[in-house]
Amino acid sequence: MRLLQIRGCDELSLVERLPDDLPPYAILSHTWGPSNEEVTYQDLLDGKGKEKVGYRKLILCGRQAAQEGFQYFWVDTCCIDKTSSAELSEAINSMYSWYQSAGVCYAYLADIGPEDSFSTSKWFTRGWTLQELLAPEEVIFFDKSWSLLGTRAGLGEEISECTRISVSVLSQAEPVETFSVAQRMSWAAERKTTRIEDIAYCLLGIFNINMPLIYGEGENAFIRLQEEILKISDDHSIFAWRSTDDRGGCLATSPASFRKSGNIVQCLALDSSYDPVILSGKGVHLNVRFMGIGHDKLGCAKLDCHEQGSGDERISIYLRDTSLTMRHLRRAKTEEFAQTDFGDFVSSRYPVRRLCIQKSRVESRRKGQLYGEPVRTISVTVASVQLPREEKMAESPKSLIEAVKIGTEDDVWLLLTRGDIEVNKEDYSNYTALTHAASNGKENIVKMLLNHTGIDISPQCVDGRTPLWWAVRNEHRAVVRLLLETGKAKVNLADKDGSTPLFVAVRSGNLAMAQLLL
Repeated sequence: MRLLQIRGCDELSLVERLPDDLPPYAILSHTWGPSNEEVTYQDLLDGKGKEKVGYRKLILCGRQAAQEGFQYFWVDTCCIDKTSSAELSEAINSMYSWYQSAGVCYAYLADIGPEDSFSTSKWFTRGWTLQELLAPEEVIFFDKSWSLLGTRAGLGEEISECTRISVSVLSQAEPVETFSVAQRMSWAAERKTTRIEDIAYCLLGIFNINMPLIYGEGENAFIRLQEEILKISDDHSIFAWRSTDDRGGCLATSPASFRKSGNIVQCLALDSSYDPVILSGKGVHLNVRFMGIGHDKLGCAKLDCHEQGSGDERISIYLRDTSLTMRHLRRAKTEEFAQTDFGDFVSSRYPVRRLCIQKSRVESRRKGQLYGEPVRTISVTVASVQLPREEKMAESPKSLIEAVKIGTEDDVWLLLTRGDIEVNKEDYSNYTALTHAASNGKENIVKMLLNHTGIDISPQCVDGRTPLWWAVRNEHRAVVRLLLETGKAKVNLADKDGSTPLFVAVRSGNLAMAQLLL
């Protein structure tokens, strides 16, 4: 960090070498004009800055600092050597603490005159000025003629009204870090930066994050910021955003997605056996209560956050199961929160699950896929599942077998999202749902069943035949492969006639199938 000094005749000088224990200093907050009008570090070294428009605010800041007893002051335009990417990165990562450590911050509203409304200043719309509003111990506002407008404390109500930031934050009665991720993101929702990456970089200090700068990465900067936040926080409100941007990730592409999330706060986890949120190359892994609600593998997840004043009515978001296994999901219907009320359901039916939700963005939608299409809701408040032939079945474990036999993949998936379905239940012939699916070559349903916790891979029906036996017999090679890949299928288990799956394959002359079994 380097500081400025002002001497007689309004001469500015840079102080390059400072003690580890920094002397008291003032700091300037302002909006930049055209880059060719701002005084740079190189300008001060070359003595060329005086003729630039931006020199005036440096002098005004220096005079004010000296008047208040500060020997040094700091201004971002000329105290950072922006030709050095390493120095720029260090400065941006340190900016919040520099403003926080300043003895006073002067906020210069260059577009506000005596007759103008204080809150209409461009200063309240810029990304970088958010941390400059929040971090310093004291902020004093000046208009374009450097006339005093007031202090952050004295103007708190007016600032709160135009920024939607609580007066308790502005007065520093409540620390910034006590507010949820969603609330802090909402403070930046209406703000803009010249470079798209800076809308992420200007928030680093507000979330106590340090990360490398990669100009040119675009929206991915904001994705990276959220990933860094998740490494130090389990606050589910980071997922409580709404946007018409439906590219599939569970992380927002900009703070604008949190525009309506300023009242969302964290609450106690639903799962008493707490597991932290974890990031991996596949996505974000977290514990949530999940319920299937519609066709095309659509469900909703209850987050550990809620709107203030809503009691314990937690925020739920739509997810789509892209893997058929409830292991890998993506955000769906991102423009709204799910309205499903979990309160009417027995918790054992919709247990807390460990889900992996896609974190990065999908570049484009599959042609013809409509995320906003009407949802065919399957009623779970009554004991039935809606099947294609309009047949209603008792909500008993047997309904899973019936769904496999005469229903759709969606019907089976919906039942498997429930925690009280007995996946190994047998019918009158001792056939399980897996036996029926394997026998009839229903590959996707077999995949869903195999990924269900507690599934019996090799149940035997009345004649001793297993799902593998039937898949081999009916030449469903893809199903055979799925069963074998589990490593649990009993290849040598014979039926009551002594026939093993391998014997069945050889007897039928299906050498390719036999080779698969060996």
